[in-house]
Amino acid sequence: MTNDKDLDKYKELLGGEAPEECQACGGPLNLEKVNLEDYQGGKLYMMEKVPAYVCQNCGEVWVPEPIMQEFEKMIETAKEHHKPPPEPVKHPVRKIKAKGRK
Repeated sequence: MTNDKDLDKYKELLGGEAPEECQACGGPLNLEKVNLEDYQGGKLYMMEKVPAYVCQNCGEVWVPEPIMQEFEKMIETAKEHHKPPPEPVKHPVRKIKAKGRK
């Protein structure tokens, strides 16, 4: 169960960005914790229990911009961390004929 005090803290941190009503249907919105998912390049990225506004009529989820920016930053960080290492530089090999050998 979600702690109301935690959600009150999020409301304060979001600083008045709270939408009044659902832009899809006009229904009331409640701040709840949701899981965000994004599938990119064959990989699933998740962020659990983040605050978002959920429409009580249609179920539409409205994620505040600061939360979305953090999620996108997390995905980019994960992509950078999991990049394959660069290919090693291959230097040409030269054969040198040793003196005194036939």
